[in-house]
Amino acid sequence: TILSSATDKINNNNDAEDELASCKLHLSLAERAAKSAADSAARTNQVLESLADEIKDPSHHAEIIPCPAAPSCPECPTCHSCPTCPTCASCPVCAPAADPDTYGTHEKKWLTVGMPTVPRPENHLGETIDSWLKQLPLHAKDPLFDDVILVVMNVHGPGHKWFDEAKQKYTNSEKSRYIKFITLENPLDDPTHGRQDKGDANHPGHRVRKQTRDISTVLSHSLGLSDFYFFTEDDMLLCPNALPSIQYMLGKAEKYKPNFMSIRASYGMNGIIIRDEDVRGFSEYLIQHQERRPPDHLVVEWFAGETLQSKSVKNSRSHFSFRYNILHHLGIVSTLRSEKSKSFPKCFEELGEPTLFKVEAFDYIKCRNDDISPCDVDENVKTPNVGWGMMCDSSLCLNPKNPNKL
Repeated sequence: TILSSATDKINNNNDAEDELASCKLHLSLAERAAKSAADSAARTNQVLESLADEIKDPSHHAEIIPCPAAPSCPECPTCHSCPTCPTCASCPVCAPAADPDTYGTHEKKWLTVGMPTVPRPENHLGETIDSWLKQLPLHAKDPLFDDVILVVMNVHGPGHKWFDEAKQKYTNSEKSRYIKFITLENPLDDPTHGRQDKGDANHPGHRVRKQTRDISTVLSHSLGLSDFYFFTEDDMLLCPNALPSIQYMLGKAEKYKPNFMSIRASYGMNGIIIRDEDVRGFSEYLIQHQERRPPDHLVVEWFAGETLQSKSVKNSRSHFSFRYNILHHLGIVSTLRSEKSKSFPKCFEELGEPTLFKVEAFDYIKCRNDDISPCDVDENVKTPNVGWGMMCDSSLCLNPKNPNKL
């Protein structure tokens, strides 16, 4: 009918060709809409038929999988009813599986833990990973559930036995959502074109420059994963009860100085927390200055604003120090220093000079009743030291009754 009408108009109007084309277009669209409606109706009929079959025969429902977390729980006989049972909600079979591309269900997590790793005589890597995972929850109702990611990067390449074992152990484990394994395939080049200099404690040689580039690479692979980034190494155990202390110090720092730049809660290139928006800039800063200073010195001058460049980045933001050390070093040799150390701070031992530089150490004079410094805030904002030093009951910690003994 439309075409017939359009043809008549052509006979009566020499300008009707455009109208004919428009009519044909509308006719084509109408045909497509009709076909789409027919397809939709067919799919709807299939769904209705499938539902009818399931009503007639319940065996057509999804496969029933017993919940291994609570097989005898009367409210949780199968994974399909896990949400009604707190125990079942923590079941690794019933809990939402981690997406291998997103490593969990949160688009952006709370905390990324960056951990470069190299081969060592002992399996320190396995111990370090365990110290983190044992404090991370399986229960979906926990505030930290699926909100932390460990980025473990093999910066050595093939032949890292402990990395391969850890990857095999955890990739399909109940806590796989919390860990991401990466092997560095294209390491950054040394700007000295392969110079094999030893260096010293304050002037990086070729090995320390390599470590600096490795840290930078882990940072670049962690960009955008979480709101905060935590620096650590593969021989630094997370102290018992330390994960809640990280929640505490971040919340308190945000309360004291909103948009703070960093928090220091251990020593060396460990226990430093920065914001995700600073990850890319600091990664580039490390590469730019790798020949000048070792990374644990560069990070201090960066967050303390000790150079014109870092002062501009700092932009008057605060850098905090937590009163207590929350990491335990395995062994007696530092990753960045070849000489043996007589002692390292124990878990929840108070941090100060000379372990840390003055500019990053806790201020015991101005903040003697607090557990983060600076603490120059209004009294209605300030909260007292809650005694984290008493939270550790492990052999890794100092004896609170006698701080000179374990």
